[in-house]
This record gives sequence, structure tokens and C-alpha cells, in this order.
Amino acid sequence: MTDDRSAPGAATPDQPLAWGSDLEMSPVDTVMWRGDADRRLRSTISMVEVYDCEPDWDRLVAAHDWGSRMAPRFRQRVVESPLHTGTPSWQVDPDFDLHYHLRRIRVAGDGSMREVFTLCEQLAMTPLDPARPPWEGYLIDGLADGKTAYFFKAHHALTDGLGAILVLAQLHSKTREPIPGKPQPPAPMTRDLSALDVLGRQLSEEVQRLPKLAGLAVQGVRALGDPKRSLSRVLRYGRSVPRVAGMISPPGSPLLAGRSVSWRFSAFEVPFDAIHAAAAATGASVNDVYLGGLIGGFRRYHEEMGESVESIPVAIPISVRKPDDPIAGNRIAVGRLAGPIGIADPFERVLTIREQVRAARAEPAVDILNTIGPVVAWLPGPLLAQFSGTTSQNDLQASNVPGIPWETFVAGAKVERMFPFGPLPGCAVMATMITHNGTACLGLNFDAAAVTEPELFADCLVDGFNEVLDLADEPRGRLTRVV
Repeated sequence: MTDDRSAPGAATPDQPLAWGSDLEMSPVDTVMWRGDADRRLRSTISMVEVYDCEPDWDRLVAAHDWGSRMAPRFRQRVVESPLHTGTPSWQVDPDFDLHYHLRRIRVAGDGSMREVFTLCEQLAMTPLDPARPPWEGYLIDGLADGKTAYFFKAHHALTDGLGAILVLAQLHSKTREPIPGKPQPPAPMTRDLSALDVLGRQLSEEVQRLPKLAGLAVQGVRALGDPKRSLSRVLRYGRSVPRVAGMISPPGSPLLAGRSVSWRFSAFEVPFDAIHAAAAATGASVNDVYLGGLIGGFRRYHEEMGESVESIPVAIPISVRKPDDPIAGNRIAVGRLAGPIGIADPFERVLTIREQVRAARAEPAVDILNTIGPVVAWLPGPLLAQFSGTTSQNDLQASNVPGIPWETFVAGAKVERMFPFGPLPGCAVMATMITHNGTACLGLNFDAAAVTEPELFADCLVDGFNEVLDLADEPRGRLTRVV
């Protein structure tokens, strides 16, 4: 969340975003928020941006102030009910202090990218203050070649990846120069909100939900008119639930079994055209090629480490965001795959993944967490955290988020790269890819206890990914490691 963006035209000026108008946290976000009770399950999302020069500090501060007024969620904190059950509320923080949220630090050592990412790992592992709006931004000086970095961290309860990109597209600029005449919405109004107010809101919503529940009961009675068809639907849904919940996923790899609270970052980049060319050649999607490359890296790592495994548990987010959904919050479901690391042929591997992804998207129970969320949110905190803990069985979680396709600037500095890092909620490796101005930037967050040979793992990922890119009729680039 950083700079003043240029307006697309005088007739369509920037407008405050509908980010923060919904004052109730969704049930899915509640699961993520309460999952932080177990420090292994913290849902902190991060972004590392690399700039070609040092941005103007005063402009950067002003941009954050402006951005927090354009997107009011960034001035809101979470208010829990007295029993810490049900969905919490969002409230404009009466003590909002940009001086706390935006910081300036200097990287140690030689200013290399490795030094920068080591610093960002440490910042990402530091918990957010639950009494404040859950985000922090850091301008990092001292990089080699006169470059600068910006590190942003936020709780995943703020938004999913697509929502974050929608906001970044709004808040980055298309020019180095300041943009005059931007709208200047006032700071959002604060109001007192107590824990008892939250409880009252929760109980009122449960009463309002009664007519809907009654309507579902009526539909159930009507369904008895065609019992054979109704039973078939119930059985299909019942068989789908264990698959979506990961209850019948393949066992995790013994090689990746270790878990800790230590995060490690690694970053890669590849021309997006290279992925697109491989997708066209295989008849698969960009996402299928991306997953095929990742699985290829895992395959090579297992071979190098002398471990034979046919498949690993993989989870992918499936967006259920609708056009009229608010930008804030998460609108995702979970797809489960059996990552085919036992398939040596990259073409066959990509097509196998393609069919698995299609099946995962078509699961009748794919959106079960959003369906049962209003009930799940009432569970006690420690028990609710276990729903977040279902990710601990995964060896890989992978997300591919469409990025910003044009050149962007922040307070006079050009954004050269954006490297995203998802949270590590108990899984071995979290991979996130975002495309910025023609370059696909891949960020890996992995558990230091799971990936015990990080240098070898990075080399294997490059080789495994590139064997999939080589499937293109005319390969247009290769994956390279940044750090």
C-alpha cells in the first residue's frame, strides 16, 4: 500500500475504495485471525518491492496517509467479543498512528539481496500487534547499486491475494512525478465499539439468519418429493467433503516432515511469456504450468536427497470472489491435489495436474468452509485454530495471483520487481507468484525444518521449472534465482 497513482483520466478521477465498509469480519477471515493463537499458524502475508532508487520519504509518508484514507480498512483494528467467539468487528482505530506503521531501516552487511531477504524474513516472523490495524511498512535503505527496497506485511484477514493486487493497482503511480488534483477523502470517522457491542451485533445477526435457515428447511422438505435425486446429491456432497478437507490426501513426504516456527525466503523470476508459451504448447493453463514447474522442482529435490515418493499433498486457493464482492477480506476456497512428483515426463506431469485442478474446482463441497463458517466462528479459539491447522499436512501450498501489467512508481522510484510471500500456516512450502510488467515473480516461503538443504532445493526448483518451460514450441526464457 504505497504511492499516489495517476488518474486514468479527468472524467474518471480516483475514488475512495470500498475497502472497510463491511465492519464485520467474515467467518473465513475469523478462522485465519484466531489461528494466530498457535504461533506456527500465523497468517502474515508479505511483499518485497525493489526500487531503482530511493523514493522521496515525505512523499512516501504522504502516500501512506492518503492510501489509508482511500482504503479505510488500513485504519481499522479488530475488536473481539467478550468470549472471543463468533465473528469479530472492524473498528477505525481512534489511536491510529502512521508513525508506528511506517518505518525506515537500513540493511546490514554489503546491501546484497540476500541481506535484504534475510532482514525481511525476520520482519515477517515478528507478530503483528492485534491492538492496532494489522499491517506494517518498511523502507529499506542501503542496498547495493543505489537501489532501495520496501517491505510490506499484513494479516491475511485483511484480504486475499487478488484483493491485495486490486488495491496495489490503485495505489501505485504510473509516473515518477506527483499527480496533482487527487481526491482527498477525509480520515474515516471513529466510533466507540466495545466487546459487548460486538456481542450484541453477533446475536442480532443470528436472529436475522433464522428466516434463511427456515427457508432451507422448507427446501429440504420439498426435496423429499424426489428422494432418489436428493439422496444422490447428499451422497455426492458427503463424498466430496473428505476430499476438500484433505482427509484422504496422500501422506506427506518424510523428507519434508519437519516443522518449526522459522521462515526462510527465496525468490525467482521468469518472463511471463515463457510460461504462457509452455501453456499454449501443452494445452494447459498458465496455472497448470506453474504448478508443474513447482512439482518438477520437488521431484528433483527428492531424487537428489535419495527419497522416493510418488505424490505429495498440495493445496491451492480457488477464488470464489464475485464481481460485487467487497475488495477487503478473503473470497477463497481450497483445492486439494496429489502432487505427482513420481511422474518424470514434464508433459505428462502438467496434464495430470491440469485434470486434478479441474476436478478440485468441480468438487461439490469446494466452498464448504464458507458454507459452515458462520457456525465454525462460534467455536472456542483453541478449537477454531485447528481449522487453520489443517494446512499443516500439506507439503506445498501454491498461489498464482494476476499482477499489475504496467510500469509502476512509488514516490518517484520505479518498481523493478514485486516478490510476494504467503504465510506458512504449518505447511512445508508456500509458493506465491505474481506478474509485474511482464515478469513473473515467484516468492517461496519455506519452513527451515522441512527444507533442510535450501541451496539444493533452490537449484532443483530452477531445473524442474525450466524443464516444463522447455516444452514450449519456441522457449522464450528461463526461470532464474534472485536470492
